[in-house]
Amino acid sequence: MPQEVTRIKKRIKSVSSSYKITSAMKLVSTVKLKRWKAKMLANKDYASKIDEIAETVFSSIENSKNPFFQERKADKNLYIVLSSSLGLCGAYNNNIFRVADAKIKENDDAIILGNKAISHYKDGAFNHIETFKEYSGVANEAMINSIIDFIAKKYEKGVYQEIHLIYTSYKNSLVFHPVDYTLLPLKVESKETNGYPPIMEPNQEALIDALVPIYLKNSVYAKFLESEVCEQAARSNAMENATKNAEELLENLQIEFNKARQGAITQEITEIVGASQS
Repeated sequence: MPQEVTRIKKRIKSVSSSYKITSAMKLVSTVKLKRWKAKMLANKDYASKIDEIAETVFSSIENSKNPFFQERKADKNLYIVLSSSLGLCGAYNNNIFRVADAKIKENDDAIILGNKAISHYKDGAFNHIETFKEYSGVANEAMINSIIDFIAKKYEKGVYQEIHLIYTSYKNSLVFHPVDYTLLPLKVESKETNGYPPIMEPNQEALIDALVPIYLKNSVYAKFLESEVCEQAARSNAMENATKNAEELLENLQIEFNKARQGAITQEITEIVGASQS
C-alpha cells in the first residue's frame, strides 16, 4: 500500500508538470492568435476592395490577351502546400496533407512550405521545388513576394497548366478547413452591371496589366495570413483541450491518492492493534 501511495504521488507530479506546460503554451498561442487575427481583419478591408475592383474589371473584359487569363496546355500543375513549422496544433497539418495527397500527381511540381510539410513529403513522388524551403511564416513578406514572382513568371511562360494553393480557410476560431484554391489561370465570371460596364482608362489591356499583379499579390498574401490565424487557433484549441484533460486527470489522481493513503493508514492501524494484542 505505501508503494501505491508513492506511485500515485510520482504520477501527480508528472501530470502537474504537463499541466503547467500546456497552460503556458495555451496562453502564448492565445496571444498570438489575437495578434494575427487583428492583422487579418485589418487586411480584410483592403483585400475585399481589391477583390471587388478586380471582379468588376475581370467580368467586363472581352478577349483579353493577358497571359494570366489564358489556359495553358502544359502537362503538369504546380501546387503550393502551406503547413506549419511548429507542432502541437492538433490535426491542422494532417488535414492539409489529406487534401494535398489527393490532389498532387506524380508528374506535378510542388512548393512545400513549413517544416511539417517538408518532413512529411521528404520522399514524395512529385518534384520538389527547393527554392523556397527556408520559408518561416507569413511575417516573411519578402519570401512570399518571391513565390508570387516565381509562379507569375512560370505561368506566363506556359510551364504549368494550373497553379494551386493548398491552405487552411478560416471561418472562426473553432471551424477552419483545408482548401485547394486555383491561383492561375484567373477566372472570368459574369457580373451584373445594370447596362453600364466600367470605363477602363487608358484602355482595357493597360488596366488589366496593372491590376493583375496587385490582385495576385493581395490574394496570395491574404490566404497566407488566413492560414497563420488558423494555425494559431488550432494550437490554442489543442493546448486548451490538453489543459482540461490534465485538470481532470489530476482530480482523479487526487481521489485515488486519498483512497490509497487512507488504505495505508488503516493498514498501519490494523498492524499496530494486531501487534499489541499478540
